[in-house]
Amino acid sequence: MSDEERVRILREAEPNSWIALASDESRVVAIAPTYADAVAAAEREGVEDPVLLKTPDEWLPLVL
Repeated sequence: MSDEERVRILREAEPNSWIALASDESRVVAIAPTYADAVAAAEREGVEDPVLLKTPDEWLPLVL
């Protein structure tokens, strides 16, 4: 998964949610409101060890 695709997925997901990716990070297997729900949904999809990402409560600009 490219960095651009990862950012797109994060931006399109609901704020304050969990995204479960396949172990090789090639695809999204679940998006859920809680960590436990995301893990359970990933396991239902056959992914035993998902990579989990948390979306922020809101997107804020960052000045470096």
